[in-house]
Amino acid sequence: MASQVDKVVKVFKTVAQYPTPSSARVLKFPQGVNTTTILTSWTQRNLERGKTIKFQQTHLIDTSISKASDMLPVDITFELLSCISKSEELRGVVREIVIDTNTKKQYIEVWKQSQLSKNFDLSALEVHGDVYADADFGAFEWSPCEEKLLYIAEKKLPKTEPFYKPRPQESKENGIGDVKATRGEEYLFRPDWGEQLVGKCQPMVCVCDLKTDSLTVLDGIPAHFSPGQVVWTPDGEGIVGVVWNNEPRKLGLIYCSNRRSHIFHLTKDGIFRLLSEEGCAVRSPRFSPDGESLVWLERPADGPHHAAHKLVLYKWNSGEKEVLINIVHQHVPTLGGQPFYGLYNLALPKRCWDEESRRIVFSTPQRSTVNSYVVDIETKSLLELECPEGSQVVLDVCNDMVVCARSSFKQPSRVFLGKLPSRGREKEMVWTMVTNWQTTPALESLSIHAMTLTQDKDPSALCKTFCALYVGPESAQDREVPLIVFPHGGPHSTFTNSFSMEVALFGLLGFGVLMVNYRGSVGSGQDSIDFLLGNIGDTDVKDMKLATTEALNQFSFLNPGKVVLFGGSHGGFLVTHLSGQYPVDYKAVVARNPVIDVASMFSVTDIPDWTAVEAGYLYNPTEEMSAEAFEKMRKCSPINYIQHVVAPTLLLIGKKDARVPSTQGIHYYHNLRARNIKTRLLLYDDNHPLSQIPVEMDNLINSVLWFYQHID
Repeated sequence: MASQVDKVVKVFKTVAQYPTPSSARVLKFPQGVNTTTILTSWTQRNLERGKTIKFQQTHLIDTSISKASDMLPVDITFELLSCISKSEELRGVVREIVIDTNTKKQYIEVWKQSQLSKNFDLSALEVHGDVYADADFGAFEWSPCEEKLLYIAEKKLPKTEPFYKPRPQESKENGIGDVKATRGEEYLFRPDWGEQLVGKCQPMVCVCDLKTDSLTVLDGIPAHFSPGQVVWTPDGEGIVGVVWNNEPRKLGLIYCSNRRSHIFHLTKDGIFRLLSEEGCAVRSPRFSPDGESLVWLERPADGPHHAAHKLVLYKWNSGEKEVLINIVHQHVPTLGGQPFYGLYNLALPKRCWDEESRRIVFSTPQRSTVNSYVVDIETKSLLELECPEGSQVVLDVCNDMVVCARSSFKQPSRVFLGKLPSRGREKEMVWTMVTNWQTTPALESLSIHAMTLTQDKDPSALCKTFCALYVGPESAQDREVPLIVFPHGGPHSTFTNSFSMEVALFGLLGFGVLMVNYRGSVGSGQDSIDFLLGNIGDTDVKDMKLATTEALNQFSFLNPGKVVLFGGSHGGFLVTHLSGQYPVDYKAVVARNPVIDVASMFSVTDIPDWTAVEAGYLYNPTEEMSAEAFEKMRKCSPINYIQHVVAPTLLLIGKKDARVPSTQGIHYYHNLRARNIKTRLLLYDDNHPLSQIPVEMDNLINSVLWFYQHID
């Protein structure tokens, strides 16, 4: 057993070493210099520190778009946010220093001419609370005049104290009693934005003015809105951003593109107006370099948590709006003839426009890959940028230089640079590799098979096809390779052929992995997403079973006696369903923060609308759900099949999970134990994704050992 553990730990350390690009920036051509400079930022697991670290690297590319040289990486772990001014003479940084487990300090730094020019101690100034650095609200932008920095921070709360508090004697000498505190509000409940945004209750738009050395909270945004994703208007006289509705309640925001929101404009005089329509959910406003156009992503509000978007163009001077890319229900052809299934990206690149402000470059999931595209705002033509293998994500566009990250299940992320040709000639684009990480040959030897599957048993179904990916070893011997069946969470997300540390771990340890994009997954058209609503626990389970059967039939090297289940969140919902509905087909189960009882989850999750919508009902926060709705939620839940479960089950549960509260898994654990089913529960001091480095390592290695134990 010890040697087996050592083997798993060794492989984990191998696959955990590969960094992931988080951003890139093309710097301008300096006068008289024949190179292009690219800054790339990366995240990487540091097992010894038990943390995810961040580093930045500088790359030099010559004028023929060939690799020249790299500078040594620089650790930027303590930088929450950073931005470079348009002239590239200034760099702003939001830095966070952790003093101890209960104390941290934040600073805004301004770097100029290779030295620290200004430093603002945000904690000491007490103008606002913590700066937001998350992907939903966070922003950090230089003004066009390069004298101001724009960002989002938590509203400063008034000091509170108990109704009765013994006080020291006040005197002029000690100065005590100068600051008055509000009495009796220390336990006041303050609703926040849910999972992974806990404690973020009221974001405010803030400006750091370098000319006056002052911090200001901008007025003019109504109190019933929470602002985020702010950018300066082209003239620097106002801002544009997104506001989310606070009322009647805040619902969990992370992973949810369906929250009611608006694109807003706020002038320097405090005049506030909405640019987008009512009843929509919007995100990612981006101005063109010439300042004439603004684009954003838009979809109907409410409904499933993620779905197809429109790409909306707003003419800044005239106020005219048009749709560049509409919601795609099945698929439409691109200019090159490839099928396009719609927009499912949660953001556009920060810089996504070409130099002439006529084309937009972006990436989005498409079936089982992430593809990159160019859309022409005049002709509305859409062209796919080719990628030889795997997925391609656009990181930055500047001076028609495009930086992309490419990866596959067999290849960790690498950065590529290409020069965007003139309009209509994008197919001629040539790429050069900027970074490359040496991989283990065993990883490159894994096989990847894409599967297209059809459900023929329900002839009335409007959506019948879905896809799956097999990744793992192939063997000359029949029935040798054990199989992990792996549904994704969401349920409206998708697996793509992109590097995955956990899939690499399983593959290098000899497991085949079957990842199923069941009907309801994004990247296959809006019709596929809508099909699942009201059918969870039924069609998604059937799709998983069909995919398992087809994989075993298609790949003779897979062992039908060694099939196990692994999934989290809605994926945990599905693996516990499969072990209850098909008890003899699966030998062991690992479920991470699984949804076990949709009905009981309704009143404790940060996303009660999810439970209603996925069960086929509308959600109205001002009304109670009907008894019929709760009955439907219960019937579509895995707990309904618990009496049939025989497979040994490992539950991985986060105590701080606001999305699928720990009570779901703990309740399932007690029920299985009462039925004498071999069950183990690992309870972590973490939230929904269990992504803290020590937690991630522990739960993945325990998962592998659980599988080994029950397939031998």
